[in-house]
Amino acid sequence: MTPRPVTTSTSFARLLASTTLLGALVLAGCGTQDALVGLHPAPPEQTASAPLDTEGATAVAARLLAAADAPVEGDAKAAAAARAEVLTGDALKVANAEAAHSAAKPGTTELASAPTPTVVAQSQGRQWPRAILATTLDEPTTTQWLHVMTSAKPDQPFRIAASVPMSPETELPALGAQLEGAPLLDTTAKNDLPLSPADAVKAYAAGLAYPKPRASTSVAVDDPFAQRLRTAAAVQAKTLGALATLTTTHTPVLENAITFRLADGGAVTFALMSRTDAMTVKPKGKELTLPAEYAKLVGKTKVTKSVTLTSLEPIVLVVPRTGKAEVIGARDVPAAGKAR
Repeated sequence: MTPRPVTTSTSFARLLASTTLLGALVLAGCGTQDALVGLHPAPPEQTASAPLDTEGATAVAARLLAAADAPVEGDAKAAAAARAEVLTGDALKVANAEAAHSAAKPGTTELASAPTPTVVAQSQGRQWPRAILATTLDEPTTTQWLHVMTSAKPDQPFRIAASVPMSPETELPALGAQLEGAPLLDTTAKNDLPLSPADAVKAYAAGLAYPKPRASTSVAVDDPFAQRLRTAAAVQAKTLGALATLTTTHTPVLENAITFRLADGGAVTFALMSRTDAMTVKPKGKELTLPAEYAKLVGKTKVTKSVTLTSLEPIVLVVPRTGKAEVIGARDVPAAGKAR
């Protein structure tokens, strides 16, 4: 059908009507504009979307690990701000402690090539929070590292929440098919396990105490990290001899703990402990001369009453369906100290 032509008179009438309406809106003032703008409902918050595919998760992990290793120009304040952009939770606590007490390392400011990450698992489901579990290999030391990246909300980027080296001769059990995802668990709940991951961390901490550890029938305390701590405490106590006593306690710090379900129904938890080494000078001791690393922490080279040193200990602990829970990765970082 041939389109009907629009005559000049019809066009003029429509233009006049439009002009009249426009004038009425202008004369009505701001009240009319307020009534006509913004009446549509606010868009709902996006609380569900598809998880990243393996390629996308790998890209996120690679970017964050490279940024974490990148040199920062400026002062300590700028470096702290840069860390907070990449790290969160326990990883940020540990990095801040390292920055506060480690000597500056001179060298090139060029960005070194970060190890290529391999994504082991992602959290299951389309909701938040979300987590990515990745591993890297430090070739010079042949040390395998486990990294957890988390995003708390849809509008928050992923950040590194934990980075822990695996102990020699240990392994991380499978977490299931990549596309299915690994469920995130409540660390304080039993989750059909012999004990909750939180209780397992507490039992492990109690088993590390010196000189009076508390043994557990559910948690092994014979991993390389535990053996090294026991040996160091025994050597330190022997060195102090009649000069001072040594007491070591480990306190779980679980507010940022992250737990994944394993494929076999067990769980793997990334958690943090705080270690306190307390040395009390005996009457015969009178005075202790501190090693350089201790003196830097407390700000003194000699003490007459006591020394308290605090270290942060990020750990990776596996709680199986049957058998004892065990730590497969850990390290310690000096954090603070005081002396009298």
